[in-house]
Amino acid sequence: MATKAGTEKKKKTSTQRQKEEEKRERIEALTAQRDSLQSKLAAVEALRNGFEMPQLEGREVVHTQYGPGVIVQQKGAVITVKYGDEEKKQKLPAVVSGKFMSLQDEDLEMQFFHMDELDMQKDALQKKLQYANSLLSDLEKS
Repeated sequence: MATKAGTEKKKKTSTQRQKEEEKRERIEALTAQRDSLQSKLAAVEALRNGFEMPQLEGREVVHTQYGPGVIVQQKGAVITVKYGDEEKKQKLPAVVSGKFMSLQDEDLEMQFFHMDELDMQKDALQKKLQYANSLLSDLEKS
């Protein structure tokens, strides 16, 4: 029986089948890794959302470089602190958890430490998730 040119189905070699199987397994593994990262990220975000940013205006602080000061303004996580004649904007919770500023309140400082730790975990998970998604996208294109 004669076949028309171009309509024959090429048989795959064992090497081609092996490469396709390895690619499929890699995609499955990356998909599972991505799903796990998404789950961990959601858990970290839920924990982080449990911390409310406390209002700190009027609170006295001590900065390692600028010395004593008073928080004169707060917009979310950004505070403006007056040190003598100058004002500096600083970001919470990093400035406290990084031991640059003391609030003279151990419980509040511990809260900022935990908030910063969760922020760092969130950033790391987001980077890993982005990398896994990039690898998956590249595999699915090839």
